[in-house]
Formats: sequence, C-alpha cells, structure tokens
Amino acid sequence: MEIVESTFYALIASFAFMIVFEVRGKALLAGSIGGAISQLSFMLFQLPDYLPYLLPYFFSSIVLTLYSEIMARVLKKPATVFLIGALFPLVPGRGIYESMVYFVDGQQSLFFAKLQETLAITMTLAMGIMMVSVIFRNFNLRSYFKKGQV
Repeated sequence: MEIVESTFYALIASFAFMIVFEVRGKALLAGSIGGAISQLSFMLFQLPDYLPYLLPYFFSSIVLTLYSEIMARVLKKPATVFLIGALFPLVPGRGIYESMVYFVDGQQSLFFAKLQETLAITMTLAMGIMMVSVIFRNFNLRSYFKKGQV
C-alpha cells in the first residue's frame, strides 16, 4: 500500500511542479505520469535488500529517461520537458536540507557525511540520465528501417 500511496503523491507533486514551469496539455499529463513512473520504479528497485542504496536511483533514472525520450518523440516536445517532471520525485531534497542544518549547527562531520551522500545520489541520477540520453541521441532508428533495406 505504501508503494501505491507514494506513487500517487509523486504524480500529484510532478503535476504541480510542471504547472509551475507552465507545461500545458498532453505534455503536462505525460510529465506527471513520468513522475509517478520514476517513483514507482524507485520503490520497486528498493525492495531487494541486497542492492546498495545508489542502485535504485541509477535504475530509476534509466527508466525515467527512457520514458522521457520516448514521450519526447511521441509528443514532439523536448525531452527535458518530461525529464524535469519525472526527475522531481527523486531529487534528494531532504539530504540537501539536512546537510545545511548540520552546517548551520556546526556539526561538520555530519554535514560532510550527508553532503557526500546527497552528491552521490545526484551524480548517480545524472549518470543514468546521461547514459540513456547519449544512446538515444546517437541511435537513429529511421536509418535502420529505410525502404528496401529490411
């Protein structure tokens, strides 16, 4: 039940976040669904206990980038429109907040530990996004299905 509830909240949060960026129409709905998909994939990848804590972020970023690239081609919009909405539930906002609280309180060891964890999550998300985006940019399906070649 927690997975369904979390996915629903991610859908609503992504919807509201995309309204702030003035996304309209089908792109608003598709981006919101992307946020739900990213949260659902993150929760499902967290279920196995043997995975390190960064792997669910990495796999979820791959899933959300695949979704964003596909929706960009279907709806003929830039992929970043869908990527921003889908990425919103995975951004480590709590880690950023906690690291700043530790910094203000003067707890340097806790600050650096939390900052390191937050930066690791952020870099993991960026690696997954970059990996899929590079593959999509360099891989042109139309060239493989030209008339007379297949």
